[in-house]
Amino acid sequence: MIGYYLAIGLGNLLSRLPYQALYTFSNFLRFLMMRVIAYRKEVIQDNLRRSFPEKKTEELENIRQKFYANFADIIVESLKSLNLSEKDMRRRVKLNKPEVFQRLYNKEKGVIMVMGHYTNFEWIATAIPLLVPQKCFAVYHPLNNKRFSRKIVQIREQFGLTLFPMEETYPFMLNNPEKNPLYVFMADQSPHKGKIKYRTQFLNQSTPVHLGVENLAKKCGLAVVFINIQRVKRGHYEITPELLFEDGRNTEQYEITDTHVKALEKVIIKKPSDWLWSHRRWKYV
Repeated sequence: MIGYYLAIGLGNLLSRLPYQALYTFSNFLRFLMMRVIAYRKEVIQDNLRRSFPEKKTEELENIRQKFYANFADIIVESLKSLNLSEKDMRRRVKLNKPEVFQRLYNKEKGVIMVMGHYTNFEWIATAIPLLVPQKCFAVYHPLNNKRFSRKIVQIREQFGLTLFPMEETYPFMLNNPEKNPLYVFMADQSPHKGKIKYRTQFLNQSTPVHLGVENLAKKCGLAVVFINIQRVKRGHYEITPELLFEDGRNTEQYEITDTHVKALEKVIIKKPSDWLWSHRRWKYV
């Protein structure tokens, strides 16, 4: 309990710093992770080598160093979420082509919004209810520490997002009375070894993928929208949606999965340093 209050207290103090001071702290974190503790260096290097076999060692090292800058900014911006106003969030996260979501809302079509762990995915998921007409929902994995878990839920729900536990995903979505909901899905995580049912080509290698987006889009007749998230400048992001399928029921087996995986792959290839390379994505190969 003491650890929780110390962590939250320190987080609150840091979150009240001006952005310039926060990004100075981010620069220090980047140096610490990259030069001192070499945070998950082997995992990152292995992931990059697998994904870009054509790139030279110097190119891969440049991506790795830029990854740490991206990751450090995500950390300090997530701390800022403890004291982040709606006005500030609206100023820092912009939605291009809002008509994509508005048209689906007008048609009373529910949506699965697919995204990857790219740039500040935490801010994007938290901000999306401010930007679209739909009521927004997202899956979360409860932590063992109940106090930390409740705090994280509170932070993520502060602008209107509603979270539901991962183990309740199917019953919640199949029985949700909301007429045209929007569900936020992170679609680039690795399935548990015992739950791998499908593999697809992703970043030059056979990759196990979750089928939840596809299965639920089919069962619930949901539209599937992929969002491309780009950092315009430090602390400012733009979201560009792409409608992949208007109705998941009108698709072939694995069509939805292959399509949204390729959409994310295209974004990563264009600017690889902003993806979460420290995750052991290919631990079950």
